[in-house]
Amino acid sequence: MIPALTPFHVRPPWLGGVLQTFRALRWPFSVRLPAGHRLWLPLPDGDALAAMLHLPAGDVARPLAVLVHGMTGSEDDPYLREAAAGLLRRGFPVLRLNLRGSPRSLARSTSHYHLGRDQDLADALAVLPEALTGQGVVLAGWSLGGALVLNLLGRSGGAPGPVLAAAAIGPPLQPELALRAIDAQPVLGRALLALYRREVLAVPATDLPEPLRQAARSAAWLVEFEATVTAPRFGFPSYAVYAEMSRPAAALPRIRVPTLVIMAADDPLVPLASMEGIDWAACPAVAPLAVAGGGHCGFYDRRSESLAVRAIGAFFEGVGRPASLSNPAAASAP
Repeated sequence: MIPALTPFHVRPPWLGGVLQTFRALRWPFSVRLPAGHRLWLPLPDGDALAAMLHLPAGDVARPLAVLVHGMTGSEDDPYLREAAAGLLRRGFPVLRLNLRGSPRSLARSTSHYHLGRDQDLADALAVLPEALTGQGVVLAGWSLGGALVLNLLGRSGGAPGPVLAAAAIGPPLQPELALRAIDAQPVLGRALLALYRREVLAVPATDLPEPLRQAARSAAWLVEFEATVTAPRFGFPSYAVYAEMSRPAAALPRIRVPTLVIMAADDPLVPLASMEGIDWAACPAVAPLAVAGGGHCGFYDRRSESLAVRAIGAFFEGVGRPASLSNPAAASAP
């Protein structure tokens, strides 16, 4: 069932889900961030993910916050920069991670991300130095990035490596519902498909032969693109199998680290109905937050920080360092 809605007091002029979404995804005036450090995180097959590291002022005593963008996004998306700024103010070091094949990672990509490619996140976390992860890691993903975070937590026995907590903002918990909602949007849907097509075809891919390239050029809907390009490209026998094996909702009961899931009632791309049919009582580590407004990845209310940034910041601040991290001997204590 859908959890009770948390009230939302919208910030003018971002009235309604579409305007909230535009503000989050494409607002041209992004928040300023301190100078960062460019990192390249190698993957086992030779590709690498671009990332931007920011360190807070003063001593670093909080976990590293790793932030993951959504479809057709990058480290430069407004919602990601705003979250980075909010977490830096709270004393978290922040790593803005770019997915395989996205614009920032394009120079070292020969393939592309997709909904079920959460192993890339695991591989990226594995190569981070102890100097960054010694206090632990907190993960936050938006939209498709949120789905990758949830799938990673579910498929790794619930608690991969140093991850202490996670958050997913507007994740497509039920992929087929999200794709149908996107295709039903005459402006946002067409724009997202055009950006996605251009991004996929821009990668000098070793796994995208000409028949699949032609299918990518001719797909009229995002559902069609996933069915005729993504599913066969990555070895799934059908779109239905691809959606089922990449379903974040199925990962929720297996998660064992504190995880916040934030959804908006007026999200035009990922409907709140995605939360229906989930037995939240069987997901003891997951805290669902259904909000009465906020659009897709927006949540711009009447406070200086968005509701999403405040919720993520408070959630991650509440995560304590486990004894096994602060005192290795405690890990074997009764």
